[in-house]
Amino acid sequence: MFKFTSLVAVTLLGVSTAAMAQVSLPDPSAPGMSPGTAVRMHATSDLMVDRFINNWLRKHYPGWNAEPHEFTEIGFERYAVVYITSPNNPGRRVYFLVTDRNESETPGYPDYGRTSPGR
Repeated sequence: MFKFTSLVAVTLLGVSTAAMAQVSLPDPSAPGMSPGTAVRMHATSDLMVDRFINNWLRKHYPGWNAEPHEFTEIGFERYAVVYITSPNNPGRRVYFLVTDRNESETPGYPDYGRTSPGR
């Protein structure tokens, strides 16, 4: 009976560890956690991309260390992907959608900056 109780205790400890790991996972719908939720940026040069990424990461992930970004193409879109780390958290990738034109000029994107005629 003691062996059975020990087995149950060890099993429950293993399950509780897995449950705690799930709690600390990043929210997949958070900005930048996937290409679908990528942070959109309008940049005309790689220097602007660097500055935007550094400013955004400092604001949203203070104290995290960021590796240099890498460009990748997914479909017809260009992304800058940055791997960030922190001493007490698992590393994660942050995705930035890089466009060379203003989104208001792109068909299919809503333009909240302009008012429609007659307003």
